Amino acid sequence: MLQQFVLSLQPVIESLNVWQFFLYTVGSFFILYWFFTSLAYFIFVHRKSFPIYQKKAYRSHQIKTEMKRSMVSIVMFGLLAFPMYYGLQSGFLKIIYEFSWPVFLIETFALFIWNDVHFYLIHRTFHFKPFYKWHADHHYSHVPSPFSAYSFHWSEGLLLGAVMPLIMCFYNFQLMSLAMLPLMSIVLNVLGHSNVDFFHGKPMQSIFSFSKRHSQHHKIPHSNYGFFLPYFDILFGTIDPQETET
Repeated sequence: MLQQFVLSLQPVIESLNVWQFFLYTVGSFFILYWFFTSLAYFIFVHRKSFPIYQKKAYRSHQIKTEMKRSMVSIVMFGLLAFPMYYGLQSGFLKIIYEFSWPVFLIETFALFIWNDVHFYLIHRTFHFKPFYKWHADHHYSHVPSPFSAYSFHWSEGLLLGAVMPLIMCFYNFQLMSLAMLPLMSIVLNVLGHSNVDFFHGKPMQSIFSFSKRHSQHHKIPHSNYGFFLPYFDILFGTIDPQETET
């Protein structure tokens, strides 16, 4: 069934022109952003279904600013559709229109790890002094909200959005595996910016402390650069295991 569905998508995708490819990309990220950020805001902020980590209020006009900057980031993601389109047209980039559960699971896990590696490298780079002036847009949100998930300076949005085309230069993934990357990314990104202590009592080094670890990073931006996994911070000595007054 899935194989037939994937095969049915091949002529649709291959028939798109570059502007249609751009619009589908922007539209997909637009839908993903607004659906998951709005849902998370309702659950974690409005309903307060889980204990929050930082108890401080958002800054004045913070949510509106995050939304505006996120829309700019989505346009940057859309611009990356142009090199992807021409890469696919030339044959330099390829998508495998087949479906195999073992391959799908392995590739999805590999993309999950790559997403964390890519984020850590880009994020850590932007925290070096010469580049921090561009990353400061993201740290406008001292207390992160779900809507800050894509709230970047356009340059950072462009580099973070390159996570898919970069890895496609080295390996040909199944279509469904590639489709999982932006889905995984936005879900974990929104959860990580929701300022929630999902598993109270877990140490900062725990994989389950990803949301409060990133919330602390927004408060004290000199450590905890990882996306979801704590292991790259542990490996490079950039994790701060101490919780601060909130």
